[in-house]
Amino acid sequence: MKYKLLIVEDEVEIVNLICKRLDKEQYDITVAYSGDEGLKLVKREYFDLLSLDIMLPNVDGLTLCKEVRKRNKNSLIIIISALDLEEEKEKAYLLGADDYIPKPFSPKLVALKIGSLLHRRRELKTDAMYISKEIYHDSDLKRFYIQKSTLDLTPSEYTILESLYTTPKKVFSKEELSQILYNENIGNIYRDGIGTHIYQLRKKIASFTQEEMIKTVRGIGYTLYED
Repeated sequence: MKYKLLIVEDEVEIVNLICKRLDKEQYDITVAYSGDEGLKLVKREYFDLLSLDIMLPNVDGLTLCKEVRKRNKNSLIIIISALDLEEEKEKAYLLGADDYIPKPFSPKLVALKIGSLLHRRRELKTDAMYISKEIYHDSDLKRFYIQKSTLDLTPSEYTILESLYTTPKKVFSKEELSQILYNENIGNIYRDGIGTHIYQLRKKIASFTQEEMIKTVRGIGYTLYED
């Protein structure tokens, strides 16, 4: 399966330089020549990686970066900009960019960074899959499967399970999980509400397997497969 890339850049020459270095057998490349065109695509489709200029017509690249990160934290974002300023780099990283490349740039280096970021993300996802043979996470479709059956989860339940699954050795307090739901614009769910969500998650998982996946660490919070 090809990786889906979105290049948002208003200079045709730069788009061509990047595209020439990317293997069309590996990547399905979409190009937007303005910020508003890029924003429409981001709202409609999922992309594995996005390359964003900052100075774009109508909608700037930092606004796009913020919108992408709000919608899907799994998408990778590279900023490629002539603004080689510390302040702009700080803004980009704070908004969720994974890398920042100043112009002028080496197209070969950009292609290598794209490949490296996607390869590293795939390795991390593969490692996470070995938490248990019982559970599988499809981050692109935002679904969890137990023994090949889809878990029917609410947005809150999905977000909690995703947090536990992607960092299985971490113990999350109720307050941390509440903050994650708030950051994802799911709502204000307080301590008691988190406990209810965990109960419902366990109940749904138990419909497919007897394996206890979500562990309670007394006085601290919840984790997956704590040794």
